[in-house]
Amino acid sequence: MATADVKLLERAFSAAKTDADFAVALTDLSSVWPQLVSSNGLVVRQLLNLAPAALWHSDPWLVTCYAASFRSVGSVSRSAALPYFDAALALLEPSTPAITRATHHVHHAAALRSLGHLDDALACIRIASSIVESSDAIPLAKRIPLTAEIALHRGAIFLHGGDFDRAKTDFRLAGSLAESNLSVADQLEVFGGLALIQFLLGDFEHALTYVSRAESTGASPALRNSRFNAPALLTELLITVNQRGAGAADEVAARARISIVESDWEPLGLYSQAFIQLFSGNPHEGLDLLRSALNALDGWQPSSFVSTEIAGLRAAAFLQLGDAGAAWDVLAQLTPTQHHTVCPSRLVAHLRLVTGDLRGTLDALRDCEAIGDAHSSRTLADVFLLKAAAHLRLGNDETSDVAFDRSLRLSARNRMHSPLRLVPSEDVQSMLTRASARSQPLEVGALITRLDGLTVILQPQDSLALSDRERAIARELVRGSSSAQIAESLYISVNTVKSHLKSIYRKLGVTSRVEAIHKSRELGLQVEITRD
Repeated sequence: MATADVKLLERAFSAAKTDADFAVALTDLSSVWPQLVSSNGLVVRQLLNLAPAALWHSDPWLVTCYAASFRSVGSVSRSAALPYFDAALALLEPSTPAITRATHHVHHAAALRSLGHLDDALACIRIASSIVESSDAIPLAKRIPLTAEIALHRGAIFLHGGDFDRAKTDFRLAGSLAESNLSVADQLEVFGGLALIQFLLGDFEHALTYVSRAESTGASPALRNSRFNAPALLTELLITVNQRGAGAADEVAARARISIVESDWEPLGLYSQAFIQLFSGNPHEGLDLLRSALNALDGWQPSSFVSTEIAGLRAAAFLQLGDAGAAWDVLAQLTPTQHHTVCPSRLVAHLRLVTGDLRGTLDALRDCEAIGDAHSSRTLADVFLLKAAAHLRLGNDETSDVAFDRSLRLSARNRMHSPLRLVPSEDVQSMLTRASARSQPLEVGALITRLDGLTVILQPQDSLALSDRERAIARELVRGSSSAQIAESLYISVNTVKSHLKSIYRKLGVTSRVEAIHKSRELGLQVEITRD
């Protein structure tokens, strides 16, 4: 609805003197509020508050309107809507028009989703969908917009829950219907959601195309800096940092900070701010922001995929701080997200590589290679990089070359600003020198030229020469097992355990069990990755 129409409504309510006048004004509002509430929620509530309560408090359509108005530009409370949705629900009856019942459940789902109540939101969307699919009473002109809204909110729920495939399917349906059937605010969220998914999957170019579609919706400045545009802004922010560095992202970062306030995108926004801090070499500040992001997820049911992103970034922060033990503790509890958009295996492989466990490095990457092209290319570049480095050290030059070329192509395709961070400089330089002697696509050749002389500073770790049996004993040490318990677990004698412990102490450069436990934990020996 145009701003001029809002002014007409305001004048109609202001001029109303009798119940009959207000009834006419309420009828006008009833016909347009689904397109109005996202950008003019406060105005809608003010208009309804002017009307006599007896004219609308028993009308589930208008009570739903009042409830939906809290999910609007400038709204400061997400939970205020819930009592009004409950009141509207109590007014619904089997005889209530299907359009009213379906619309109520769609907007109720949006409110619940904004609070992180994903299971409850999905239940509401399923009710709305069943009403729309089973009722012939909803005219086509109303059915198609409702179908688009259902797809939008169901897609957002799936996205938060980490089911990126189903989210993409729903967002694409909503996007195909968006221009004629969704409000501008909803269009922003559809295209922003698609942009975010493409970023997570590692297709930066496609993601930026959707960001551009969000920008072309004709949204007002207020909407463009609101929660509805948060997914697009956060996508643009993360891609800008990845491609051009943190210093190039100041403007979009400021807009993103405004957009996430009191929205379901706040945890992802705080994660993005933490990512910028780590990218800039400020791990302490990054960890503080990650704690805030975790607090923003408090009460989510089930938790968002962002919780896994947070854990992965925490592990990376601990690595920056040189606290490999803390990183291992995080990684030991971390499982990959769909398509390995969060890929803990690459960090495990990195830690194995810098401790000299080359077989463990390759073993950690097996699951990544097994899913092939379904793996997010955002993290797949690191997988091939680590594979290349491990094979280079093993003397498998041809295998290393193939893997490194794949890493370079993925990094060049997304125009990454600072790739190859997980491998020491000497390995990177060796692989770059070999790559420069091979025929390469223009964009890969440009990347090689830019990265020549790259220095990667990694925390030094002792190069281990522990045997498989010694690694197994070291794991048992970290678990607190006594020599007798280790002997029983591994089916060897206590004297054999003691002999192995002496060798372990010597190789780790320690003189006591306590020091050995600390060093083993730091090197990640408590995590059973290498296959015996």
